[in-house]
Amino acid sequence: MQRKASRTPSLWAWLVAFGLASGCQSPTASTPTPKPKSTPAADGASPPAVQPTSPANPTANPTANPTQDAAAPPLRADGTVFAGAEQMGTRVTIKVWVGPGQTPTQAGVAMQEAFAEIERIEDIASEWRPHSELSQFNGRAGLPAFAISPDLYRILARGKEIAAASNGAFDPTFHGVGYLWSFQPGAQPPDSKTIDAHLKLVNWRELELVPGTPDPTVGAKGTLRKEGMKVGLGAIAKGYAVDRASDVLKRHGFVHHIVEGGGDTYVSGTKNGKPWMVGVQDPSGAGAIGALPVRDEAVVTSGDYQRYFEFEGVRYAHILDPRTGRPLPQSQSAQSVTVVAGNATDADAMCTAVAVMGPKDGMAFVESRPEIEAVIISPTGEVMVSTGLKDRYLPTDKKPAEDESTANTDK
Repeated sequence: MQRKASRTPSLWAWLVAFGLASGCQSPTASTPTPKPKSTPAADGASPPAVQPTSPANPTANPTANPTQDAAAPPLRADGTVFAGAEQMGTRVTIKVWVGPGQTPTQAGVAMQEAFAEIERIEDIASEWRPHSELSQFNGRAGLPAFAISPDLYRILARGKEIAAASNGAFDPTFHGVGYLWSFQPGAQPPDSKTIDAHLKLVNWRELELVPGTPDPTVGAKGTLRKEGMKVGLGAIAKGYAVDRASDVLKRHGFVHHIVEGGGDTYVSGTKNGKPWMVGVQDPSGAGAIGALPVRDEAVVTSGDYQRYFEFEGVRYAHILDPRTGRPLPQSQSAQSVTVVAGNATDADAMCTAVAVMGPKDGMAFVESRPEIEAVIISPTGEVMVSTGLKDRYLPTDKKPAEDESTANTDK
């Protein structure tokens, strides 16, 4: 956007111009994703089809410096400021509670920088952007380890840890076979020989990472040991970006907020002393089946019911098992999985792992991991709640009348 030297555009004008204000829609990416997500129902956003590709506006300058005397974004009746953008191929929303001594203008400045941080992470971690750091990393598969950024190292290192913990149900190298699949209407599955040939390129153990010293992220190196291997971070990068955006808001003093990126939600603090309520989407699309009071936690939901195609009488949902290179059979796939964890990075990847395991094994895995909890809806519609959430999960008939925050929907 061109700026005249004699005028400083208001912060909110900047947000509106680049599709970052509530209600402003920017073109969405059309590239298919193995993990679609949607947005907060409580704020009226409708579930889009998504893929980690282009930002809200590729010509926008995410590092623009707004002034503190810029016109304030609107303060909502509940004391929050809200904005949304099309980023990472999905709808990203931020809601900030403006507390005593704070102003909507200050909140808007913090939110703008949080959106810019998400854009920065996407430019590092998107496998769909040809010039992203991750695309360059994939393009050098088979070469000796080379320098990578601290952010890419953090994502890949945590991805390997979760791959090991889940016995490969989550695998950041799944993209070597995952890119063969499209889940758009009218799509057809790849032939079995092609899948099996590319499956040889999926193995998280062949992702080599060399930490720096003394800080492992500084001077880190990495590579894919086999030529043709590909990392895809659609099941962890959004969570990481949400966490980083939350960090930006906290640095600005706004500790009470929600950041939601297509179903990856991080909730910080409270709203005027009350817990934020995060809804669990009904897979039938008829609102929420329940809610969770949340504070300083991430809530991530993945479902098999929104992104799929049918071919020759077989339904293929978007949840891909990296161990087979194929989607889970419908009879074995949970209708939805919601994972609660201390951060969105872990919740994002763990949610995918649990979904791939299926309801029974997935819940057993959750119960064995004290750092995560889950709500799983089985293929038959049974609602399974992990031990640590039984006293917190509120079915629809017990949900408080006032919906205090966003409803988490499917990925």
